Amino acid sequence: MKSRSAWITTLCVALASPAAHAQSTLDKYLKRSTQGDASTTTGNAKKVFEGSSGFWRVDDNRAAGGSCSVTYEAGPNKAGYVAPTSGSDAAFIVFSGPAIPPTKAGRNRKMTLYTSSNGETQAVEAFHAPNTAENGGGIIFFRLTDIEAAMADISDAEDIVVSLDKAEIFAIAWQGGHKARAAMQECLRASLPAASAKP
Repeated sequence: MKSRSAWITTLCVALASPAAHAQSTLDKYLKRSTQGDASTTTGNAKKVFEGSSGFWRVDDNRAAGGSCSVTYEAGPNKAGYVAPTSGSDAAFIVFSGPAIPPTKAGRNRKMTLYTSSNGETQAVEAFHAPNTAENGGGIIFFRLTDIEAAMADISDAEDIVVSLDKAEIFAIAWQGGHKARAAMQECLRASLPAASAKP
C-alpha cells in the first residue's frame, strides 16, 4: 500500500439508494456469481488463481450488458470488484456471505472495516442491500471512485473483516490478489467480446 489508508481512499460510499443503472450492474454481477460451477473455465468466466482457502475468477460479460469483474470465493464468502458497464461510471467492491444480515430494503449503515494491509479498524459507512441472488440474504457494497486505481492498490494477500453493531458479519482472507489484478486489467483493456448465443 502506498499509504496507510490507500485501500479505504478508493471507496466512495453510496449516500443514497444506487441509481437504477448501478443496481442493474450489481444484479447482473450477483446473478452470474451464483450460477454454475465457477471453479473451472466456463463461458466468459475463468479461474485465475487457486490457493488453499479459495480462488479468484475473472468474468467478462460486457457483450451481454454486464462488465468485467474479479471475485474471490472462499467457501460461501465472496469479495468481488465490479467494473462499470457501458454508459455508467458505477464500480463497486461487493461482499456477500451467509453472516450478512438479511434486509428488505437497501440503506446506508455504519460499520467497522478491518484490513490487514494497513492493520487498522476504521469506521465506515457501507450500503447494506438485499442479495437478489439469494432469497433472504444481504450484501454489503462500496462504490469505488476508480476501478483502475482500486486494482492498482489491491494487496496480494489481504484479510478483511466487516462488523455491524459490534458483531462480525463478514470475513475473508485472500491470496493471489496480484493475479486477480492482472486478469482484471487485461479484461478492462480487451476489446468487447462477441455476444453469446445464449440469452
